[in-house]
Amino acid sequence: MDNTTCKCGNIKQKLIDTILFGKQILLNPTTIFRNMERQGGYTDPLLFMTTIGLIAGILRVLVTFCYMANGVKIGLFSALSAIIVMPIIVVVIGYIGAFLLSVIMRVIGGDDNLETALRVTSYLAIISPIAVIVLPIPYVGNLLIFGILTYLLVAAAIEVYQLSSNTAWLVFGISIGSLALLSLGSEIVTRHTTPQPQQQVITCPVTGQQSHGH
Repeated sequence: MDNTTCKCGNIKQKLIDTILFGKQILLNPTTIFRNMERQGGYTDPLLFMTTIGLIAGILRVLVTFCYMANGVKIGLFSALSAIIVMPIIVVVIGYIGAFLLSVIMRVIGGDDNLETALRVTSYLAIISPIAVIVLPIPYVGNLLIFGILTYLLVAAAIEVYQLSSNTAWLVFGISIGSLALLSLGSEIVTRHTTPQPQQQVITCPVTGQQSHGH
């Protein structure tokens, strides 16, 4: 696999290849999206999203086991189910996101090809393993995920859809930023209106995340 196009090889190397390619998406999204293949079928995006979802699921299981080892009561089936559930969630969100992206591009007069949009959202799926780690962090987690999403989506809008930088930030930067503020406001309201019983704070030694034991 080269640095600009995801060519996931055999099953033995798939996880490693996907992780390395995901790193390139995060560190150099401009080049990745500029060289992204616009066509070639739906199989590659589907496999990429499934693999990313599997990685997120494995990570979720490890984090959950860490909490269980520290006394948090979580069912074993519930913990292991993330390996199956996360790939499904990532794929479903990827297809929904692709549909919405194609609609947005149609409205603003850009390329509304669904396959192209799916390839973009499949690359955006790299956010899901990060979300497993950071979303439990109050306030900061949501903002960080929205920030990464904006960063990647603006890069895709410029390189894949040939939008100007100003247009890309206007369409995606401001809109996603507004969603981030709404999400933050909702979280603040929820945390201040929901009674929080006194619980023991447990810090996971693997991730550094804090959980609450009963």
